[in-house]
Order: sequence, then C-alpha cells, then structure tokens
Amino acid sequence: MLEKLWGNIPVSPETRGANLIGAVGKRWLHVIARYAPLPPAARAALHRRRGVNVGSRVFIGTEVFIDDAVPASVTLEDDVTVIAQTTILGHTYYPRHFHGLLGDEATRADVRTTIRRGAYLGLRSTILAGVTVGEFAIVGAGSVVNSDVPPYTVVAGVPARVVREFGPDDIRLIEGP
Repeated sequence: MLEKLWGNIPVSPETRGANLIGAVGKRWLHVIARYAPLPPAARAALHRRRGVNVGSRVFIGTEVFIDDAVPASVTLEDDVTVIAQTTILGHTYYPRHFHGLLGDEATRADVRTTIRRGAYLGLRSTILAGVTVGEFAIVGAGSVVNSDVPPYTVVAGVPARVVREFGPDDIRLIEGP
C-alpha cells in the first residue's frame, strides 16, 4: 500500500506506522512556517517545534523550505539569516534501484546539514544534504551549495565556489536582545 502512495522511494522510520500522524502534523507546521505572514522569530519557533535544531536570534524569511521528511537533520546555529525562498535539505532518499550506487537509508543515516553561527543564506539559495556552511560565511543569491563552505568566505554560483575571503576582524557583532 505504501509503495502505491510513495512510489519506489523507501519510507523513512519517521513516517512509518503511528509516527505517520506526527509526521503529517509536522508537515502542516512546515506549511504554516513557510507561507503564513509571520514574524521571523515565529517562523523559527515553528521550525523548532518541527524538530529543526534552531539557535537564538535566527532570521527565517518567507517560503523557506527546511527538510520536511527529517527536520532533525538540519541545524541552524545562533545568529543565522536565511533569506526568502531558500531550500535547506538534511537528508537524501534515492529510488531502490540506485541503492547499490548511492547507498541506502542505513548508509546515509548520519547525514546532517549544519549552518554555523552568523552565516547568511541569500535569496533562493539551495543547501544540499550533508553540507556545513561555516561560521559567518555568506552564500550568494541563487547559489547551489553541494560541498562544505569554509568560515569567513563568500560563495556564489552553481555549484557554489569561493569568490571572496575575509576575516573575523571584518565582522562587527552587535549585541542585542
């Protein structure tokens, strides 16, 4: 029956059996967080309730997609800014016929995506599963990030490449509420 609903993508443990009701509820929270006219702090709180690891003073813009199947696989540390229409993936599922080539769920179970303290993700950027965006790194608008981003760098493009480096002295931290 599940194969008729999901096709040949294996169903994760988070959406099997009784967990299915909770998973559906979390996806509704995701829809509200993405599209409702809410302040960024309210969006962050909704993503936190879904299971995303969200730090303090995190700005999440409208229409931001944060992994909806395994939200706990994504971490947004303190002072992260995620601008509108950005996608952050924390896991990967492949059709069964690719498991020999790309691995099955068990071999990819520890995949995590981390956006480190102070990082900035530009409009419509995409962060693929398993990537770490370094502390205070900047991801340019429309970039596709498929590998780790060093701290204190600006990356841009498809795929994203380092276009500028800077240092901690270039950052001016503003203490606030």
